[in-house]
Amino acid sequence: LPVIMDPVYGYQAVNVEAQSRSISSMLNWMKRMIAVRKTSKVFGRGTMTMLRPTNRCVMAYLRQYGQEVILCVANLSRAAQSTEIDLSPWRGRVPVEMLGRSRFRRIDEMPFVVTLAPYGSFWFLLTEEAGMASADTIGSREWVTVVLERGWRSLSEGRTGHQFEREVLPAFLATRRWFAAKGSQAGVPRVNAVLPFGEGDMPPVLALIDHVSPRGSARYALPLVVSWGEVDRASAPPASVIAPVRQTHREGALIDAVAERDFISSIVRDIHAGRVVSATADVQLELRPTARFATQQLPPIAHVRASGAEQSNSTVIIDSSFVLKFYRRLSPGTNPELEMGRFLTDVADFPNTPALLGTIELVERGGRSAVAVLHRFIENQGDAWSHAASYLDRFLAEASVLPDIPAAGDAHAAYLNRVRQIGRRTGELHLALASSTEDPAFAPEPVTAEDVANWTSGLVSAAEAMFEELARCYDQLGPRAKPIARTLLARRWEAVEQMRALLPPEIDVDKVRQHGDFHLGQILIVKDDVHIVDFEGEPERPFQERRRKAPSARDAAGFIRSLDYAATAALHRILETAVEEPQRLLQVLDSWRNAATDAFLVSMRNTAGASRLWPQDAALADRLLRFFVLEKAVYEVGYEFANRPDWVHVPLSGLWRTLFPAESA
Repeated sequence: LPVIMDPVYGYQAVNVEAQSRSISSMLNWMKRMIAVRKTSKVFGRGTMTMLRPTNRCVMAYLRQYGQEVILCVANLSRAAQSTEIDLSPWRGRVPVEMLGRSRFRRIDEMPFVVTLAPYGSFWFLLTEEAGMASADTIGSREWVTVVLERGWRSLSEGRTGHQFEREVLPAFLATRRWFAAKGSQAGVPRVNAVLPFGEGDMPPVLALIDHVSPRGSARYALPLVVSWGEVDRASAPPASVIAPVRQTHREGALIDAVAERDFISSIVRDIHAGRVVSATADVQLELRPTARFATQQLPPIAHVRASGAEQSNSTVIIDSSFVLKFYRRLSPGTNPELEMGRFLTDVADFPNTPALLGTIELVERGGRSAVAVLHRFIENQGDAWSHAASYLDRFLAEASVLPDIPAAGDAHAAYLNRVRQIGRRTGELHLALASSTEDPAFAPEPVTAEDVANWTSGLVSAAEAMFEELARCYDQLGPRAKPIARTLLARRWEAVEQMRALLPPEIDVDKVRQHGDFHLGQILIVKDDVHIVDFEGEPERPFQERRRKAPSARDAAGFIRSLDYAATAALHRILETAVEEPQRLLQVLDSWRNAATDAFLVSMRNTAGASRLWPQDAALADRLLRFFVLEKAVYEVGYEFANRPDWVHVPLSGLWRTLFPAESA
């Protein structure tokens, strides 16, 4: 009798080749588990401590080796189960699921809740987050009570003012990410002015804090409110608490009010009404609505929440209706975000950016400084950086176990459609910025020989300074950066000469206003479309430089460099799972980066290329783009040296690929 093989479980269907080509096969699942297990010595050498979950169907235990702790949870039942686990000894840590690198809720005094599929299991790495230190260590500060016997005037007058400026403010500012003078030995913050919002004895106020240090002078905006009620000093208060306060028989807490509902409500109302707040005859705040916001009916505000981690500003989301951004460090001059927002909303009516609704500016004899800006909130599915990260994580997880990867165009078809959409909207943005000739700040202008000379001399000077810093700090570089740094330093003069000769003396193209800091994080995914946000420009550059006009290639270069960062970040994440062939994944990422770059550029040029925003000569357009990619990469090297030395290899690699593409292939 003939042997009939099972078509589902027979050797024709279930074999090593078929299993190796299926990302969900048992073979590839086992490969991933072995790879994850190799990332930690805990599994082979760590101690084991059994835990007692509330659900008897779930087994949980801790493996520990040194400072590394892994929580293992397994469902022993054929039904889905949920359980609570007491992890209070590890409060403050964040569980990261080791197979998919997903972050779970931070551990606190409450039981850790986990839900498992039938016979499911998790390995959680309990990570310590340095980024939370500033908020968590507030409870260990020595608290100084501020006596507000003269109301808000006490913060800048008499003994209380002296105490507030020398003992309270320095301790609070040192924990703020937006405060630039951390670690400075000299300089004491001073309360320059206090501007009230509303009437009464103690209304919310905006305090202007002046600080002088060896790094220079700066002014900061600090919104304040007093929350009356007893302060429990034994427990760690919220990160927004500045100090306990007392006024006669009342006690309370002085709070950074940037996310306080009552304060934000009054701010939005005052913007809508176009109110002016005066501290003195020479110092006042102007709150101005745009034309479309002034005619709208203002709804009541119920919820206010802070958005993300603070950097150089603080952002709050108001009822999923508005977004209010506070500029913590104030700079005199025309802020590009306010200027661009007014133009794109009121003049160009560009639909793919949140509408500007209002502004707050500090007006003094020395000029104007932007304090805050109000935009319409756009419901979205996250930014393009998160979208790229999720996509690359999935793609690399498959590439690390599958033997064959499809060609770049086939493998990334869906993602490349999104990149083409971004390129199209970017081209439309530049056309909108070039749409008016009436406002000199936005009217397109031909690129002159003087522009080319200034751009070239600026890039050459920055590159020479970068190479000097690279040579001086070479021994401090990490293992990823040293090889590429050594190669670049050996050819530094050739590189500088390339930069000097890259642009011809004259270029037949127009220059227009730019986004100025264009990258994946500035693009929101909104249903089947994208919106471009945050026209502040690079915060480290002066306003005059951020407002300069340039060809469209300058923003395009920023996006291209962002793709490089996304690829590198994805590689770092996948290497944490002990991939066997990292060089193969490097080639896969190079293919993705090249395909995404080409898709973006083709779409952007097809949209704006018929105008004078791109040179009609393709070779000249490529040289112009290379120039601005080099400009951006040189800037990034300096930024990474100052902020993230472990990442300096990313812009260095970008420099090498752009300068010597034939040798990088």
